[in-house]
Amino acid sequence: MLAVLPAALISALLTNNRPLVALSPILLSAGTLFLASNIVRVLGQRTQQRLIVKWNGMPTTRLLRFRQAQNSVMLQRRRQALEVLFGAPLPSRRQEVANPRKADEAYVAATRRLITHVRSRPGQFPLIDHENASYGFARNLLGVKPLALVVLTSSVAADAVIYFRDGLTGPLVTVGGLHLGLAAAWLFFIRPTWVRQAAETYAERLLEALDVPPECTSHEQDGSACQATSISGE
Repeated sequence: MLAVLPAALISALLTNNRPLVALSPILLSAGTLFLASNIVRVLGQRTQQRLIVKWNGMPTTRLLRFRQAQNSVMLQRRRQALEVLFGAPLPSRRQEVANPRKADEAYVAATRRLITHVRSRPGQFPLIDHENASYGFARNLLGVKPLALVVLTSSVAADAVIYFRDGLTGPLVTVGGLHLGLAAAWLFFIRPTWVRQAAETYAERLLEALDVPPECTSHEQDGSACQATSISGE
């Protein structure tokens, strides 16, 4: 919806919104929005695969590597808790050095088990849900960015045509200003660095789930029984 918003603004300006109002029920009943959301999701996933290569692995994988650890105490604690949840030992430092790719595969598999664990407890990890949604939103916006820029360029061209035809009208000033604001957002804010920041924040929140034992609920996480504990019960 954000990607085609410029064209929608132009349509509203040219048609006074009447055809759009007439077509809206048909488009909604035909599942257009659901189809569009799935297309955007696929574009976001393709973008994610390219970003993983540039990042040298997903942030969750990097946080589990010995060679990129920023806090050795937290790394050891979370690895132990993840091993309990995963049901198998994670690669040792020596194994990671000897075969980094195989070690990363183990980290990805363990992370997926953690994600399943979190999803099986809806409402218990609201911060993880929030950061997951934020990352997915940022990733999908970056994935649809090429389409958005094409639509935006076409809409700005239409602004120019309307200007030469009708002059500088009030509606044109409003729509043109919105187009400039959208152009600034797409060009300067929706960038790979923004997506990476969202991904790293989500990774941190996800691994924090290892500090909460399974029996804790969202209302109990502030209690003393659930403080400074991990899935392993230590």
